[in-house]
Amino acid sequence: MSESKLYVNLILEMIGKIEESVQGISKKEFMEDETIQDATLMRLQVIGENIKNMPLEIKKQHEEIKWKKFEKLRNVISHKYASVNYNLIWDFIENNLEELKSGVINIK
Repeated sequence: MSESKLYVNLILEMIGKIEESVQGISKKEFMEDETIQDATLMRLQVIGENIKNMPLEIKKQHEEIKWKKFEKLRNVISHKYASVNYNLIWDFIENNLEELKSGVINIK
């Protein structure tokens, strides 16, 4: 299996785990549950790391995916963990995760 397939599979696995962990919960519940917050951040970090390592040629072939947005999120989570805004994380999940999932499925 090529490295890019491993990246794609890990991204999809992490998206699935995020979807599963936030399924059926409200933003309020998310904001009150540190375990779900921590798990979500870790999974977003893994997604960003795999996107960062994805070959540039694949990113160029799929410019409809906002690669940089996920890389930047990964950097915030990794380097400014104490200042993460969980309202923004929730909004990010609601507004960007499905788009990434669709794009990565197309690559697969």
